[in-house]
Amino acid sequence: MDLDDILTLAETRPSPLELARARRVARTVQSQYDLSLTEGYKIIVDADLVDPLTWDADEATRVARAAQLAKRGTVTWLAGAGQTERSERLSWSDEMAMIVGHAPGTLRLTPRTLFDLVHPADVERVLAAVRTAWEQSRPDEIGFRVVQPGGSIRHVSCHLEILTEAGRPVGVIATGEDVTAFELARQEQRRLAIRRQMLGVDPAVRDVLTGLQTRGYVIDEVDRARRTTGGALIVVTTEPATRMPDALTDEDRDQLTADIARTLRTVVGHDVTSGLVGSGSWGLLLARQERAGTAENLAARIVDKFRNHLFSVRQKPLRLNISAGVVHFGSDIPDTGFDLLIDGEHAARDARRSATDVKVLEHPAAERERTERCRSRILGAVSTNRFALYAQPIIDLALNQIARHEILLRVRSDTGEPVAPWAFLDMAERVGEILSVDKWVIDHALELIGRGAQTSHYQVNVSGRSLADPGLLTFVTEAIHRHSVKPECLTFEITETALIENRNEALTFATGIREIGCHLALDDFGTGYGALAQLKYLPVDLVKIDGAFIVDLCRSPADQAVVSALVELCHTLGIRVAAEYVQDKETMDLLRAAEVDFAQGYHIGRPAPITVSREEVQTVELELRLPPQQTAMG
Repeated sequence: MDLDDILTLAETRPSPLELARARRVARTVQSQYDLSLTEGYKIIVDADLVDPLTWDADEATRVARAAQLAKRGTVTWLAGAGQTERSERLSWSDEMAMIVGHAPGTLRLTPRTLFDLVHPADVERVLAAVRTAWEQSRPDEIGFRVVQPGGSIRHVSCHLEILTEAGRPVGVIATGEDVTAFELARQEQRRLAIRRQMLGVDPAVRDVLTGLQTRGYVIDEVDRARRTTGGALIVVTTEPATRMPDALTDEDRDQLTADIARTLRTVVGHDVTSGLVGSGSWGLLLARQERAGTAENLAARIVDKFRNHLFSVRQKPLRLNISAGVVHFGSDIPDTGFDLLIDGEHAARDARRSATDVKVLEHPAAERERTERCRSRILGAVSTNRFALYAQPIIDLALNQIARHEILLRVRSDTGEPVAPWAFLDMAERVGEILSVDKWVIDHALELIGRGAQTSHYQVNVSGRSLADPGLLTFVTEAIHRHSVKPECLTFEITETALIENRNEALTFATGIREIGCHLALDDFGTGYGALAQLKYLPVDLVKIDGAFIVDLCRSPADQAVVSALVELCHTLGIRVAAEYVQDKETMDLLRAAEVDFAQGYHIGRPAPITVSREEVQTVELELRLPPQQTAMG
């Protein structure tokens, strides 16, 4: 039986049969009462033997009695001729007083004190509901919050009834109950439903192009194995046996990468953790329970399979050079998953140089040896200029025209093929040699800008770790003068891929750049370290929303919510916003509707080798970064 049933019962006149039944119940209760007294039982609760069905009471009293039986409270207001009389006719039950946090009889009730108990945000809504119920002489339901004396908030649900006399309204009675527990449960169910709708797949788990795990996922799994069971890590490197034609597009290279991934999966199956760990580099983990001793045999089978497999690019046959390295490791070793991956890559490179199929390391390399090999490889690439710069167009969404270009770094492989730099830059940052790469990019980028028309704006990106170097500002300033670049045409973009190691030096660099007339931008916004805090103290003019929030924007309500909130935040702070990895027109339309300022991605244009022409180049954005692993070419 609910409250409506109780109220209906209270308003119903009993039939003669019901009256007879009620009298029989009353006589039975009286008999039991008399018997209890005779047998010496102590009566601790008074029993009201008045027949509730024949009780001659007015409508308000019967409703209040029904509410009391249902353990609910009531507030009754009976209209009078004057304001004073009206106030004296306002009353509430003891149950209602306790619902709002007052002991019965401790508060003199007036309209003002009554509405002071209602949460300030709900007062107008409650008044409107009472006013509507009064004017239309019909019952209504309303939920609102009350503020108890100690400041606690409780949720109350009230049923409003209009008391009538001779067909006209004479008062209001509100029957209420504390529904705080129910309301909190409802809010939690709603939150969980929203969370389920918003929760997406972790983009760091699986590479979009190959369907295999990403570099970060493989490293995490190796870390898990080294803390528990130990195992073996296989690193396989592949590259075309001959240099691929320059006419090949990113789509062609992506197709080749996807074909390699499918072929690899046919050998290792779906039970082995395997992923794309670098451009043309593949990692496979065999934990101890998966018979890590078979790692050499598995690596040999992979090499044999690829050497006998003929790939196709643009309907032309292509063979791959392939080599493999195997690193065995025990449990609870100090070397990290990244260290073991580097050891596997070095072992694979050594196998290629020695013309062997597989090189096996029975234990991880010494830390000093590993670090020196990494540094030698990085500095060798810098000194021999084994880099290339590519340009990708950026569209101004308000003007709907190409307004900028981003210059992307490529690292040349042993065959001279330009490949995505994300694994190389990851290694450079981890061993502390990213500054030398940064300086190479800054110097060559500014040289290109100086040879161009300089008719618009140019952006040069530096790693967050490089900002810890106190000589970086001087190096940049001298490069600007040496290549005759206009400072007002430059924006320096700080990548959020790595943690800014020294906040004071970062602020000094940012302030110095602004003082010489350049602007400042923040990249990978939303996935870096303390990005919101950096907006507070770094003089940022532009942020670039990380591509992880853009690639699935049309299908992800969560990404849409994040992008909308970030745009509103940045615009409120006077910061312009750019979005990366725009793959289709629908995404670009959503970004435009969200008032994003700039967009870039394959839908707007793919990266292409840079050609400097004063007639063609208007704006160049130069960036050194670790791009999300969406394609083989980044």
